[in-house]
Amino acid sequence: MRVFIGYVGEHGSTRGIAERIAATLTAQGHQADVADLADARTAAPDHDACVLGSAVHNGRWMPAAAEYLRRYAPELARQPLWLFSVGLARVLGGPLERWSRNPEPLPSVRDLLAPADHHLFAGAFEREHTTWAGHVFFRALGGHYGDHRDWREIDAWATGIAHRLLPVPPTKEHHRSGCTQDHPGPLTQDR
Repeated sequence: MRVFIGYVGEHGSTRGIAERIAATLTAQGHQADVADLADARTAAPDHDACVLGSAVHNGRWMPAAAEYLRRYAPELARQPLWLFSVGLARVLGGPLERWSRNPEPLPSVRDLLAPADHHLFAGAFEREHTTWAGHVFFRALGGHYGDHRDWREIDAWATGIAHRLLPVPPTKEHHRSGCTQDHPGPLTQDR
């Protein structure tokens, strides 16, 4: 299957996750195309499935990612869709993690899209990514700089997508006459 993987990030962490998801899907036999949703040339996906992700700032997806969802909601609603968010809530833990467990990509189209899953991944965060005030706040919450992405978690999530996109093998249907007929199974997807 052809899978479109779109992302919006700021410092490369989200792009790295999107590329890792693409590599995992490709290793599982799918064709994966990665695109930056903030690029004006990125059009509506013409694929069998989509995986879209964004860095999270202030508990929300970045504006370019939210705009992409708004613009192409009808097209995205017609295919299997997975969403992922990348932020520091997983790194900081506690109430902040619970509050941002599932950042809202775009409330106005949430019900229309009905994604198969929405997963929150930890990102990478370095001192130069924030202001002095942001640094003080981050450190006060117990944050530590570095790459906090869990590649095994990302690979497992992408492998789950790959398996759900595999066609169901044909089954035999028995008729009253006693003969059997091959029946193709439907694409595996929960919607």
